[in-house]
Amino acid sequence: MTPTSSTRIAGVVLVVLLSLLAVWRSAIGTAQDGFSIDEAWHIVAGTSYARGEGYHLNPEHPPLVKRWVGAWMPDSFKLRPPQPLKEKEEERRWVQETMYQDNVPAAAQAVSRPAMWTLNGLLLCVLGLLLWRAFGLAWAAGTLAFLALEPTVAAHMPVVMTDLPLGLTLAITALCTGLLATTWRWRWAVATGLAMGLALTAKHSALAGLAGLALMLVAAAAWGLRTSPREALRRTAMGATAALLALVVLWGAYDFRFKADPDGRDHYNRPIAEKIGELRLPHWQQSLAFADRHALLPESYLWGLADTVRTGVEGRSGSLFRIWGTLYEGTPPWFSWPAIVASKLPLALMALALAGLLASARAARDARLRWPLLAVVLACAFHMAALVGSGGVWGGVRHALPVVLGLAIGAGAVLDWAWRRRSRAWLALVVVPYLAAFAMTIREPSAWEYHNELVGGTANAYKYFDNEGLGLGQRYPQLRDYYHRVIAPSGLPLYSRFAPEEILRADRIVFRRQVETLDDTNVEGRLTGWFVMGMGTLLPVPQADWDPKRDLKGRVLVARFGPMGVWKGTQNDPRGRAEAMGGRVFDYIYKENGQDWAKVALRLEEALKELPMAIPGYFELGNAYLRLGRREDAIRAYNGMFVQKQMPIDPLVAKQVHAQIDALEAGTPLAQLKPLRSPWLE
Repeated sequence: MTPTSSTRIAGVVLVVLLSLLAVWRSAIGTAQDGFSIDEAWHIVAGTSYARGEGYHLNPEHPPLVKRWVGAWMPDSFKLRPPQPLKEKEEERRWVQETMYQDNVPAAAQAVSRPAMWTLNGLLLCVLGLLLWRAFGLAWAAGTLAFLALEPTVAAHMPVVMTDLPLGLTLAITALCTGLLATTWRWRWAVATGLAMGLALTAKHSALAGLAGLALMLVAAAAWGLRTSPREALRRTAMGATAALLALVVLWGAYDFRFKADPDGRDHYNRPIAEKIGELRLPHWQQSLAFADRHALLPESYLWGLADTVRTGVEGRSGSLFRIWGTLYEGTPPWFSWPAIVASKLPLALMALALAGLLASARAARDARLRWPLLAVVLACAFHMAALVGSGGVWGGVRHALPVVLGLAIGAGAVLDWAWRRRSRAWLALVVVPYLAAFAMTIREPSAWEYHNELVGGTANAYKYFDNEGLGLGQRYPQLRDYYHRVIAPSGLPLYSRFAPEEILRADRIVFRRQVETLDDTNVEGRLTGWFVMGMGTLLPVPQADWDPKRDLKGRVLVARFGPMGVWKGTQNDPRGRAEAMGGRVFDYIYKENGQDWAKVALRLEEALKELPMAIPGYFELGNAYLRLGRREDAIRAYNGMFVQKQMPIDPLVAKQVHAQIDALEAGTPLAQLKPLRSPWLE
């Protein structure tokens, strides 16, 4: 065996071992986690995909992760017969009943977690091998060690969600693109096309990073004119081949079928024409309508892209964001995403990432490394630009995982630099941050919740942020056990829905809503029992007239499970009752298909008098009066959201409402006006 082959084998073994280290670290940091809120959707939808039932369920995300996990699910996993589903709320209930009532969630998770560890572990191996090819083995080892120790990566490795696969496939695509621009060999054109296709099938937001890589390829191809027009043409042909292969992979993920379902009909929870028609940005609406009309991309992919634009680019109409302890109204400030990333990285790894920026800049002097480094930078920069330009930060750091991958790649340059110096002292110094990161994070009970010392550690993170980086339902098993051990024996009622009601009922958790029916007359909001709420409840929210000293009076915090708290005592909270009534009305309309618009109007008038900043209530109140044929009351109700001054209104939402008011004031026949569709449905 030659030394070269021995080195190659040792390198492959190192890459595999570091990928397995990531899986081991993940298993420790997620041992007590239950399902995240989104996983039921992805598992049920993916299983239906794998069994040939079409792609109408959960089209919000492309099928890579879902199909992979669906292929792992055994025949014993039950699916309900397909049925027409209207609105997302009805689909949500159907999916959750399938997962939590027809199946055993623990059994499904026992299959889904190994499936995702395998998928993400394989992607890590591919990434490591590409880093080795592009930058060297030490650089690859430094990157993989960073990722193996990073808590957010660990938290997402077993989770049936699209965020980590997006980060990994986008990083893989960037390296393939960089190697193509360096070598201009056909094998790298093929690799780039396949990688781009995988990224497209991972998550719709891949488009931002891929746009940056496409621009780089165009520039690199044009650079070939310095040699000859023929060389530029050859490079252009390679780039076009890569793009064509990416489209082939994307179409293949949908079985090369335009329609989502084998019968050729539209079985989405809402027709795609309506979905696209509701977009408020003209260029997106026109582009997606054109692509749908001419069948340029699979229809399910286009439906999901429209949803991504609606909820991500245009925004979910959320008006309040807690960023680094400060509440911001309207659009989140530009530094929100850098702040979120900075709060989640262990400080030792952050130091490595910052040092990596300098080491990478130094490494870029080598022409062989220049294009791959530029590709990583552009993919991350375009993704971050898309995040900064988006309308919300609710997803937290998971939406920024491609940036975390980029920082990890940069950190790998530090170990590479030390290795090339052939200095044991420097190597030892570089290893210290990795060991420190391990020591800082290994005792965290939940890797998902980890926040660093800049915000006072994980326990204090709720004081600084309120996004999904604090938690996404993983604490449910501990809350369930606490209910059966403490709450149920007390005989006092539980006023909370700390998980989907379908799983609560499946686990025999008896709960009450603060408002059970539209006939509720408890306007004082006086309730005695147990209350499960987010720890952010302890913080004042002036815009919502929430004062914890006043509104939590009579209730005592008796237990805490990560970002969730359990209170016991007596509630006297008319504002909370008003908010609960608004939620009950929402369920009545969209889950129960209620039609008593007079009662809806009565209860919403009552709730909005107590809570005038509740903008969604004005939507439904105006719609109720429109259905009742009461033009002036509808105008007054829609205008109510502009009369209140505590809560800002998303500009695009305001435009939609003003158009409705203008039509009403112009005397448009009520029969020609449709009720506004609430932006809060998505």
